[in-house]
Amino acid sequence: KNVPVRVEGIGNVEAYTSVAVKSRVDGQILEVQFREGEGVKKGEILFRIDARPFEAAFKQAEAQALRDAASRDQAASQERRYQELLEKNFVSKEAYAQIRTNADSAEAVAQASKAAVDNARLNLEYCTIRSPIDGYPGKIQIQMGNLVKANDTNPLVILNQVHPIYVSFAVP
Repeated sequence: KNVPVRVEGIGNVEAYTSVAVKSRVDGQILEVQFREGEGVKKGEILFRIDARPFEAAFKQAEAQALRDAASRDQAASQERRYQELLEKNFVSKEAYAQIRTNADSAEAVAQASKAAVDNARLNLEYCTIRSPIDGYPGKIQIQMGNLVKANDTNPLVILNQVHPIYVSFAVP
């Protein structure tokens, strides 16, 4: 007759993925928008960091980018005028070369300013910390009102993905 086989052993249940959530910018935590042990979805807001310094830096970078774009346009216009004058032999090649160098420099500065705007925008986005996975948060390590550092050694919270889940055990 059929006899059921039963094996007893000690097993471990492990999260499929475990993520230590850290801040990418320095600032004060203004909001914690989840509760410990409550499920969170990927992309859901977990923490909000005070964004005011980053908004100011973003506005400043935008203003500098506008200023540098205007300087670039002015230098390009001057370069075109000098090119026409060079063709008529009214200016020396050295004078035109200097104006051309100024135009190239102004273009580079404008591109650097655009990159600074992109960086400031990114830092502003980092003030909202979102869940990278569907999972369950553990204990909140740094509470609302505290200051956090970018990439600090201590995570804000650890998220564990448990669907699917790993189960391991040893059977002699």
